[in-house]
Amino acid sequence: MDHDSDQHSLNRIWSRPFRKKSEWVEEATALCLAHCLFDGIAERSVQHIVSHMHPRNYHRNEVIFDMGHAGASAMLILSGEVVIMADTVELTRLHQGDIFGEVALATTLPRTAQAIAKADSRLVFFLRSDLDEWIERTPREASRFLINLSTMLAERLMQRNLEVMDAAIPDHS
Repeated sequence: MDHDSDQHSLNRIWSRPFRKKSEWVEEATALCLAHCLFDGIAERSVQHIVSHMHPRNYHRNEVIFDMGHAGASAMLILSGEVVIMADTVELTRLHQGDIFGEVALATTLPRTAQAIAKADSRLVFFLRSDLDEWIERTPREASRFLINLSTMLAERLMQRNLEVMDAAIPDHS
């Protein structure tokens, strides 16, 4: 082996522990820190969780998940646009920094809607198994996440109840 090969091998061995994380990890960490699900959770913990997440690209009009299917993860949108549908009704459109599918972190019930990429999109998956490992490793921080998740789901339920009530009460103006 020549000197250059030896030097290259040595550099590769020593550089691995100090290798910079993928750009998407830094971006996803920043997006998570800005999201209410991660309120009160240390940046180093969020970065650790994000580094174990799973990125995936979707093409325009590709189905991310179908209503009625089992859910095992929440998704963070790094880029693109996702529409959430219930049958033929568009419930919402989501963009960079939005998290969806998070009900799957709280229950094993089937998905209540369909998610479709409306533009080429890059998503990062936060699996229920990742949450379970987090709970085992640092229960205090993971419980903060679960409290944030419960609060967010309760607020959505309250908002939906108000919308249903408003629609049911005739306007006597």
